[in-house]
Amino acid sequence: MKHTLILASTGVLMGCVTALVGLPSIVELPAWISIYLLWVVYGVRAQLETPIRRMAVASTLAGLLTGSIQVILMEQYQAHNPWYSDVFETSTAQDLSTTMLGQGIGMGLLCGLIAGVLVRWRLSRAN
Repeated sequence: MKHTLILASTGVLMGCVTALVGLPSIVELPAWISIYLLWVVYGVRAQLETPIRRMAVASTLAGLLTGSIQVILMEQYQAHNPWYSDVFETSTAQDLSTTMLGQGIGMGLLCGLIAGVLVRWRLSRAN
């Protein structure tokens, strides 16, 4: 449980950064990739049992937290992310909320599975 909470807390970090500071997609994608590379290092160092399942759950939770923070701070998110203005203008607040949460959960699950597979692969090579 401790590892899941540690990993999922990155969702709070990224949710706050994207909503309160704003990250262009050219910066946000490398930031997420860097975070997941750190997840892999953490998973290998901690020698996680069932890394695929644990990373998938933690990452889905991180995505949910990121999306939730972005929805809660929607006005700040819109103000700090003007490069998405065309999406903001053509969508209702409900559609944006659903999209943000859906993307967070979906991408979280996908990235968590990938990170978990990498951790499992690395741990199997170390043995």
